Amino acid sequence: MLWNAKWRPDQKDVVERETAAWNGIQKFFIGSSCFGTAQIQDGDTVPADTAAFGRVIVITVRELGPVVRIGSPSVLEGGTEVVIETKVLDGRSRQTLLDQRTHWRNGGPFVVKGVATLEQDMRAALEATLKE
Repeated sequence: MLWNAKWRPDQKDVVERETAAWNGIQKFFIGSSCFGTAQIQDGDTVPADTAAFGRVIVITVRELGPVVRIGSPSVLEGGTEVVIETKVLDGRSRQTLLDQRTHWRNGGPFVVKGVATLEQDMRAALEATLKE
């Protein structure tokens, strides 16, 4: 499993967000019964020799953070959101099995959240993306 982050140019608290993403990714793969043995590495380039792996998963984190919207349809709406791009390749054939962008949200009217749940939000977004 390879992961990297490609933040917008004005992204704040990059180190803290990357730490939350890393911890959420680790907890997802370690705690999931779907993945036998997982190797988690920083990077976005798939190694040339992937035949030893059943699947190669590449995750790019685009957004991980709290949001607050003021105005219509409710007076105040907030929560957290995670935007990830996920590619799953067959390790032997390198055939693409999944190429998907996920925009996961948790919150609603009159909800204001900070950064304390970002690790759990990252894990939940992965569960929504890789549930099968």
